[in-house]
Amino acid sequence: MPKLTIIEQAQYQRMPWKNGLGETLEIQRHEDESGLRFRISQASVVEDGVFSDFSGLNRTLVLLSGEGMTLEHKSETGCQINKLDSPLDIARFSGGDTTYATLKNGKIEDLNIMVRDDDTQARVQACTAPCSIIFADTDTLFCGFYASEGSVIEMENANTAAIKAHSMAVFSQNAKTTLTQGRGVLVCIRA
Repeated sequence: MPKLTIIEQAQYQRMPWKNGLGETLEIQRHEDESGLRFRISQASVVEDGVFSDFSGLNRTLVLLSGEGMTLEHKSETGCQINKLDSPLDIARFSGGDTTYATLKNGKIEDLNIMVRDDDTQARVQACTAPCSIIFADTDTLFCGFYASEGSVIEMENANTAAIKAHSMAVFSQNAKTTLTQGRGVLVCIRA
């Protein structure tokens, strides 16, 4: 039977940004003999600026609150633009790109998922109730639902769990749940 653990925002670890221009709330982190395998964190961006270099990692950024931002990514192969205009908009890019963020109208909050690019993949999906959430993969390293607002999930055994805004519900094994209230971000990380 799937087991559910809820990690509240007060339990996240506060960490300085690599570039020293801010801080992040680290939700989950996994390292192995090759270094960082994946990291999930929440951060505030309060001014325009360059993102930290995370070469060797793929990044997925989800807008949680605020009026949005534009990300411009430059690499040897060209330039890519992501516009995050509404909560739960998603941008995917290489951590090695030179990324510049321009805020639309003041501070934003985001969820940042980083995975090692040579052996790890992240499935990140915005979810709004009602919807089914299924985790069913033997290569799964992490399964979780980040509640961007107060949410309720119903497990396949008919138990329900209330999740406070900015908390992460972590599933210990393959699970089938239903998001019955609220919205947030489904994060599945696999080998």
